Amino acid sequence: MNRTSGVSVARDAAVATAVLAGLYGLGYGVQFQPLQLPTYLLIVGFDAIEAAVGPAGAGSDVLFAAYLVGLGVVAAGVARVVRESSEATDLAWWRLGAASAVALVGVISLLFALFVLVNGVQFTPVLVAGGAGVALLALSAWVGDVVRVDVRLAR
Repeated sequence: MNRTSGVSVARDAAVATAVLAGLYGLGYGVQFQPLQLPTYLLIVGFDAIEAAVGPAGAGSDVLFAAYLVGLGVVAAGVARVVRESSEATDLAWWRLGAASAVALVGVISLLFALFVLVNGVQFTPVLVAGGAGVALLALSAWVGDVVRVDVRLAR
């Protein structure tokens, strides 16, 4: 790994972690329920890990912060793979890190929808989480310039 790629992975990890922390904070700062869904999904992801390894106890806040940083590192890995396979060179430096963070929340949402569907509890959470997952993946594709949508006004 050369120095440039190491710097870009660290930068992508920092951007992705900041985006994930922002999505988490969005649920507490905005009282509009659809915008609170990413916060809930991040908590659900952490709860799934907690259920697998045991309760965090008093260090729950520290472990949740480590969870967000871990997701940021995973998102940086995704951004690196996309950057190496992408042909777009005019993309802003922060966009792939942000797009990969949003994509991870979308994947968590789809996994949650699948879990609820398999357990057959209710169908409404499947629709909400599945729809949110698809919307987050679409937003990620747009931010990461996988899909181009011209939003400029025509003159």
